[in-house]
Amino acid sequence: MSTFPVSISSLTAQRRHLLLVSEDESTLSRLTAMVVQSDFHIGVISDDFPFLTNLSALENIVLGCMYHKSMSLQSCRKNIQGLVDVLGLNENLDQRAQFMSRPMLLKMHLLRCMAMESTFIFLPMISRSDCDILHRAAETLDRDVFLWVACLSNDQDVYTSLEFPIIDLNFTP
Repeated sequence: MSTFPVSISSLTAQRRHLLLVSEDESTLSRLTAMVVQSDFHIGVISDDFPFLTNLSALENIVLGCMYHKSMSLQSCRKNIQGLVDVLGLNENLDQRAQFMSRPMLLKMHLLRCMAMESTFIFLPMISRSDCDILHRAAETLDRDVFLWVACLSNDQDVYTSLEFPIIDLNFTP
């Protein structure tokens, strides 16, 4: 197997939004696997990582926090309450995912990443409309949150108006 042309540490070192472009889906799948397995605090928002249907939004959001940090539901909620307020989600935390609008669900996924203290949020093969929702939500937060949008090179034009720096994942320096 050839070496991957980009390292997670080189992406995190940039500390900015990025558009990650590849000619093929297998490269994006490899990058997704690298992100998921990395030791960096990188959140992933994808339909491949859905909320559990038998849990409320709040329970889904703080599940990782509770498990990895051995914290109570109340402690985790206290930690994210400021973000909940900024995103206007207080009224929706008791809902289940299947009853939420797409924009609401995406904001809840962003909160799940933030509960795990993710500074970088990886968005593999995301639609432009979902990307716009998450970009606006991330911009309202009072902290550094950097979106990494990954797409196929033939879809790149859809995302160029975001003006994120482009990194070609198939280019080997």
